[in-house]
Amino acid sequence: MPHVDQVRNHARWRPGWRAGRTGYAWLLPLADQPGLRKLVNDYQYALRDLPGFDLVPLEWMHILIQEVGFTDEVDETRIDALVAATRKRLEAVLPLTLAFHHAVVQPESLSLPAEPQSTVIELRTAVREALADVLGESAVPPEPEDVDKHVSLAHSTTDGPAIFAVATLSATQVEPTTAKLPALSLVKLNRDHSCPEWEKVTEVQLGA
Repeated sequence: MPHVDQVRNHARWRPGWRAGRTGYAWLLPLADQPGLRKLVNDYQYALRDLPGFDLVPLEWMHILIQEVGFTDEVDETRIDALVAATRKRLEAVLPLTLAFHHAVVQPESLSLPAEPQSTVIELRTAVREALADVLGESAVPPEPEDVDKHVSLAHSTTDGPAIFAVATLSATQVEPTTAKLPALSLVKLNRDHSCPEWEKVTEVQLGA
């Protein structure tokens, strides 16, 4: 995957978001993956003095699969039905094994692509189908941005050329790793800080 030539400031409100607002979302939390933590640590150590980027704390590493809706708009009584529909759709989805190696510069972040990307896309499709089953197709939020098929190492805090970030990533020697992910988490997500943070609501086992 190629690097971009320019980066832009990550600190912007996505449509509908504001300080203090939370939203339900399905995501893959990754903080408990030792191999991935080492890979991210190796990159973040090399990036520690690079200006223009905020490092993402390891505890908030994740891949966003699909937003559900803002917590002040989704009726709490429908959450059980959403979880049940998602569990039904994921019965045939086996636990995931994702590979990570070389980081790339993206428009707003330095990120590790999750491979195969098709695995993330297939999981997202199943989750979106479950949302449509309960909420109706017209109420399903748009798919996350392309960056959300990756794990962010750092977010850009300014606009400018990517050349120094590209050089730092390219010069960092790292070993590939894999992450085994048996479950998908439903969370209450907030975007009040430089990276998304969340509170887990429940989880659904894959292939259960």
